[in-house]
Amino acid sequence: MRLFQIEQSNSELYTSHSGLVLIGLAINKHTSLKKTLREIPKHHGIANIDLIRTYAGQLSLGKNDFDAIEPTFRT
Repeated sequence: MRLFQIEQSNSELYTSHSGLVLIGLAINKHTSLKKTLREIPKHHGIANIDLIRTYAGQLSLGKNDFDAIEPTFRT
């Protein structure tokens, strides 16, 4: 995994995807979601951790439903 250094800059620039990096880092470093979700039986072909990561990513982009994911995969 790539490490990110977070620092304050003189010219603050925020993009629509800036929260995505922080959400991913927080999930991977500060939670045990992967281990916990592995214990829950899945009823579909997608791993539970992938569903949680995808939904958290969509929330960080300001989208609140899984319908917003499909255009991402179509491009």
